[in-house]
Amino acid sequence: MTHTTSPPRRILVTGSRTWTSTSTIRDALASQWGDGTAVLVSGACPHGADAIAERIWARWGGRIERHPADWDRHGKRAGFLRNAEMVAAGANLCLAFIRDNSAGASHTARLAERAGIPTQRYV
Repeated sequence: MTHTTSPPRRILVTGSRTWTSTSTIRDALASQWGDGTAVLVSGACPHGADAIAERIWARWGGRIERHPADWDRHGKRAGFLRNAEMVAAGANLCLAFIRDNSAGASHTARLAERAGIPTQRYV
C-alpha cells in the first residue's frame, strides 16, 4: 500500500507595518493552526502584522517561510515584487491585516484573490 502525504497547508499572512493588535492576529492564526503542520508564509517585515504573526507562529513551534523584500536591489518596487512572489508560491489561505488602506497589504490581498486564494481581511 502506497502512503502519500499531502503537502502542508500554506497560510499567507500580509499586513500593515502599523498593525498593533496582537489578539486579532493570534485569533486568526489559532483558527488555522490545525495539527501544527501548516506553514506560515510571511513578507518578513520587521514591524507590524508580519512581525507579530511570525512571533506568534514561532512561539507555537510552527514553520515560517520568509520572503523579505530586496529594497537595495529593487528600490520602491521591492515590496510589490515580493508580494507577487509570495502569492505565486501558492497558499491555501491569505490572512490580510489592513490598517489605513495599506498599499502593500491591500496589493497582496488583491493578488491572492485574483489567484483564487481565499482571503480573509481584517481592518
